[in-house]
Amino acid sequence: MAKHSRNLAGILAVIGTMAASMAWAEDGHIPAPSAQSRVRSSASRLVAMMRDARERSTTFRALADTIETTNGIVYVEHGPCEHGVKACLVSITAAGANRLVSVKVNFRTVGLDLPALVGHELRHAVEVLADPDVTSVDAMYSFYARHGRRPLAGGFETVAAQEAGRAVRREMGHSRIR
Repeated sequence: MAKHSRNLAGILAVIGTMAASMAWAEDGHIPAPSAQSRVRSSASRLVAMMRDARERSTTFRALADTIETTNGIVYVEHGPCEHGVKACLVSITAAGANRLVSVKVNFRTVGLDLPALVGHELRHAVEVLADPDVTSVDAMYSFYARHGRRPLAGGFETVAAQEAGRAVRREMGHSRIR
């Protein structure tokens, strides 16, 4: 029951994010994402950071460009994560021909490492979008149970995502996360 509640909560969060993004963009409060952009946010701070990171980091740009070639739409939004982490891949759900991926980042706690953390999570998005069978939170969990590792903080982790975050940090000229 708890697993289904988490799935429903994840789906509702993505739907709410999409609705808020469309409403805010229509009201002119934030720049509307490009109709072709598959990496989106309703938070103006995240939109500006992702634009800057695409320009300054070849790794970040490559991750975003890879997502552009998939059937995934990745929503990067502000919010807390479980397990005490500052950013996380929250959910994936099928929506017609697309898969909606939700990423949360607590940008109040990340400072200059925001691009690195988002790059890390975009790498996770690339990982799940590379497998066409990952269309739900349960399938995402199974995917990471097979391909990830469980750090002490909980959740799952991959070496590729850690390396992507470090590469973005280095390319952006930012210090390590403390």
